[in-house]
This record gives sequence, C-alpha cells and structure tokens, in this order.
Amino acid sequence: MQSNTFAIYTLGCKVNIFESNSMRNQLLINGYIEKPFDSFSDIYIINTCTVTEKADKKSINIIKRARKYNPNSIVIASGCYTQMNSDIGEKYNIDILIGNKYKNDVYELITEFEKKRERINKIENLFLNNKFEKNEDINFTNQTRAFIKIQDGCNFMCSYCIIPFSRGKQRSKDLNILIKEIKELKKNYREIVITGVNTAGYDDGKHNFENLLNEINKIEGNFRIRISSVEPFQITDEIVNIVTSNPERFCQQWHICLQSGSNKVLKEMNRKYSSEKFYELVCKIREKSPNSTFTTDYIVGFPTETEEDHLDSIEWLKKIRFLDMHIFPYSKRKMTAASRLKCLNSNTQKRRIKEITQFKNDIRKEIVKSFIGKETNVVFEKSCSTSFQEGFSSEYIKVLVKTKEDLTGQLKRVKIKKVTLDGVVAEII
Repeated sequence: MQSNTFAIYTLGCKVNIFESNSMRNQLLINGYIEKPFDSFSDIYIINTCTVTEKADKKSINIIKRARKYNPNSIVIASGCYTQMNSDIGEKYNIDILIGNKYKNDVYELITEFEKKRERINKIENLFLNNKFEKNEDINFTNQTRAFIKIQDGCNFMCSYCIIPFSRGKQRSKDLNILIKEIKELKKNYREIVITGVNTAGYDDGKHNFENLLNEINKIEGNFRIRISSVEPFQITDEIVNIVTSNPERFCQQWHICLQSGSNKVLKEMNRKYSSEKFYELVCKIREKSPNSTFTTDYIVGFPTETEEDHLDSIEWLKKIRFLDMHIFPYSKRKMTAASRLKCLNSNTQKRRIKEITQFKNDIRKEIVKSFIGKETNVVFEKSCSTSFQEGFSSEYIKVLVKTKEDLTGQLKRVKIKKVTLDGVVAEII
C-alpha cells in the first residue's frame, strides 16, 4: 500500500532548513500530504545534525520518537549524523538512510522501498565528490523567508570541526542558476537568505562571492538579502562596500564566525585569523554602516582553554558587542584533530557558559535599547496576537507593530518606539 502522508523534523543549520524544504517539495509535487511531526503519519523524515554531542543525542531521540507515533511508518534519517554513522539503520530501526548527497532523491528512494521493503543505505564518501548537488522545485510553503543554498562543504579543517567530514569538499552552485532562482523567489518573498557551509567561500569556478553579491544587487524588485554565517578572513573590502552601500538590498546584520576571543585558542583551533583582525573587520563595517549588528558562534571550554584565556576573551568581547551569540560547549568529535586532547571538566564548561551568556544578554539589552528613535526596515512574519504583527528588522531585531492589518510577508519601514522583553515596539512610517 502506497504511503500518502509525511512529516519532517529538521535539526541544525540553515543549510539543513533549505534541504528539508527541497525534500518537502519533492513529496508535495508527487501528491503527498504533509502532517505535523508529532502526529500520525505514513512517513517520517528526520534531517539530522552532528555538530555537537548534544545534536547527536537529539537526532537519535527524534528518530526513536517517530516510531512511537506510528510503528508501521517509513522512517528516514538524513543529514550529517546519518552521514557520519552509516551503521545505525538496524540499531534504530531506520528504513532509509540518506547522507548529504542524495536528499534530492528522497521520492525515488521511498518508491523503491515501498516496492522491495528492504532497508536502503544511500551514503557515500563526500571527499570523493566535488560537484554541487542538484536542487529542483525550490519553494517555501507557509514561510515568509526563503533560503537558497549557494555552497556546500568546507576545506579548512578546523581542529574541533566535523563538518568537512560530514559535508565533504567545498563546492558551489552555478551563479546563473542562482540568479534565476532568486528572480523567481523574489516574486513571493521579501527576504531571501543565502546560505552555505562556508557561504563567503562561494566559488563556482568562474565567479566568487563578491561577483554573486554584485549580480544580486542588479536584480530589480522589493526584496532584501540576508547573508548567512561567514568566515572573517573571507570578507574583503569590496564585500563590505557592496553590503554597507546597499542597505535596501542587503540586511545590515553580519553573522561572522568567531569561536574564541583568545589568539592562543584560535591558533590551536586552526582558525585563519586573529582577534585583532576580527576587530578590524567589525570596525571597518561599523564605520561605513553604524547601525550594523553582529552575531556569532562561540565555543566555550576548548580543551586547551585556560581560565586566563576565558577571562581575556570576555574582555575582548566587550569591544565587539555582539547582538547575539550562539554559545556551544566544546564537544569532542571523532576524526577531528582536537579529539586527541583531554576535555575540560564539565562543571568548568558550564560555569564559563553561564558567565558568557550573562554577559551576552546584558550587551544585547544595551544594543536593542540604542535603536529607540531609529528607523529600519522590517519583514513581517506573523500575527502574535489580535492586535500586534511581528517581524524582524534588517539588523535582526524582533519588532512588534500594533495594528489589526495582516502584514504577513510585507516589507515595511518603521520607527522604533520602545523596548520589550525580547525585542522592540515600533510604528509604521
């Protein structure tokens, strides 16, 4: 009997969000009906993550949960955890295992499984693959923000990071195809997020990231681009000029990966920059666009991080003033260089995380408060009550506007009036 309902659970990064939408579209255009993940369905797809030990555990828990919703369902595990653990099919009763290459074949794989009822394992070594995977039928049902994966893989081999093993070599999508897709998406979406494992490392063999941004800037229409996470050493003066000189087209929020404020730890992480160079870049951007905000990823408790390194990092973070930080405890990942090092005491990690988090929250409040009286552009995403509409500003601050009008999906200019618990209240200009 053919299955006709499916549910998807996505863990991890924006690349996974894009790829889940790609799988979703394949099933929708072939007549399947999507259900909430926590309901009875014929098919469950868990798009997994393995960036930390916590992500591994969550991926496993969600896989187990799917079987409880419907013991007779088809369970599919895809993504980075699956890529790195190709032997988990029998252990967790998974019917179809898909790594990071064959997500675009999910419909064909389901059809094959329904005919033979034999476990399918579609995982291969991505170090042997340097071609960008084909993505068709890009659509973002019931969302006000679209995602485009411009690039995949990473060649940098940071000592703590499993991503080069789970995602493979760096590869990029053809620029002409990307521009065509953006032109289609901008008809229905006011914000498009360009994302990748190493976004600013975009290189299709003929064009680099700067070339891509210039081509995007030429597209006419009322939409904006938000750039996903980038590496600081890949942000050239030209890229800074393109983004800061075109605030109507490019969001003035920069997610620049930091990982540590200590030069000693950065070197041991095999990062390609110093804290001084990072600070220079931030100052350069703020000089050209004073209201720009910065977010980052930060690892606490790298095996060689001393208490002095930790305290020095906090002092350095006071200079940068991040709007937000994704804070992670160091997690030992197999195959990485740092996995040979002895981990710090977990209580030490927890204490340092608490200290960094408190500091981060205090700075965030100060930055958000500084926007009172300023104007910005907001893409509205939903109604949060009968009288308020909610969206995000160009600088990635949550904005509430009091109105009974449905503004979902619209791009509006607003003036910020006051601060709320997790954002601001504004008025449409």
